[in-house]
Amino acid sequence: MKLAKYLLLILSIFIFNITLANASSCKGSIAKDLSQITSHVKVDYELIDKSQRKELVIGEDKKEYIIPNFVFNISLYNITDDIYVEITNDVTSENRKVYYRDTNDGVYTFSNDDFGRIYNYTFMLKSNNSDCMGDNIRKLTYTKPMYNAFSEYTYCQTSSSFYCQRFVTKPTDLIGEEDFLKKISANNSKNKPEEEEEQKEETFIDKIKTNKNFYIILILVVVTLTIGTIIIINKRKKRWEL
Repeated sequence: MKLAKYLLLILSIFIFNITLANASSCKGSIAKDLSQITSHVKVDYELIDKSQRKELVIGEDKKEYIIPNFVFNISLYNITDDIYVEITNDVTSENRKVYYRDTNDGVYTFSNDDFGRIYNYTFMLKSNNSDCMGDNIRKLTYTKPMYNAFSEYTYCQTSSSFYCQRFVTKPTDLIGEEDFLKKISANNSKNKPEEEEEQKEETFIDKIKTNKNFYIILILVVVTLTIGTIIIINKRKKRWEL
């Protein structure tokens, strides 16, 4: 009885080893060919801006605002019949397999219009050869960035701050508008305090230049009042002296 168990165990190990051998990685010329083929596979994207500019009118005041809408067309190039691609990401549970028959002359394109979230894509290039079907040959990755609404602020038109980038590949950790303004202010004070002071001075001078007529009238009024006050005080002093 024990001998039968040992024989069964040995047979099981032998069958298991045969299975492993059949599932082993591609070897020899096949491996070289597949490695060469996958080295030409590239990932690229095209950003399509479908945003709309609207105008809000309140009385005599007009203000423009943007309704953001972005689509990322992500493409895989140079897919052949010798391989297929397994596409996954860290946001959804989607697991997509792409074969040459699914491509347009070796190019496969899909769209992602979820512009408010970051997607980390993994493209696993696998063997489509019957001798080593499904073996991993090469891995490609691509991070689809997210749209940063704070980039539309007027301040960001002349700033290269991380918080002003239109698209970011890592979360900005911004909670709201107040938090954004605080971080921008802290960033200015830390990195360019002198430049910030110069900008403030230039802004003040620009205001004076723009409203010079108002300031001239204001100065004349102040001078006139001052002179009038001095004359009245002098007259009263003379009366008191008499």
